[in-house]
Amino acid sequence: MAFQKQFKIEGLGDFAISPAIKKFTLMDLGFMTNNAGAFVLKRSLQPDQPIDQAISLKIVFQKDLSTAKVDVVGAAGGPVDIKKRADKDQMMELLAFFLKELVERQVLEQVA
Repeated sequence: MAFQKQFKIEGLGDFAISPAIKKFTLMDLGFMTNNAGAFVLKRSLQPDQPIDQAISLKIVFQKDLSTAKVDVVGAAGGPVDIKKRADKDQMMELLAFFLKELVERQVLEQVA
């Protein structure tokens, strides 16, 4: 997925970057900075699996916080469609929980 100001998570709604987003909030939530200065967060959607083998939510904010990229990725880093999995309900629940936390902390806002 490309960097965008707004994105859709099927089954959960549309989200946009909050105008109140702050870099220190990202750091407080566990985002790490990469070599390019982007802020990266990876959260496991399979808590029973080791983190390096689990399907995860990956969020990357550009250095200036103007755009973000949100993906559900597998262990190899490629995109994964969780709707076809047997454990999709548990993954969707965790995904909703992580996104709700980002909305509450004014990193994202739900637009629909």
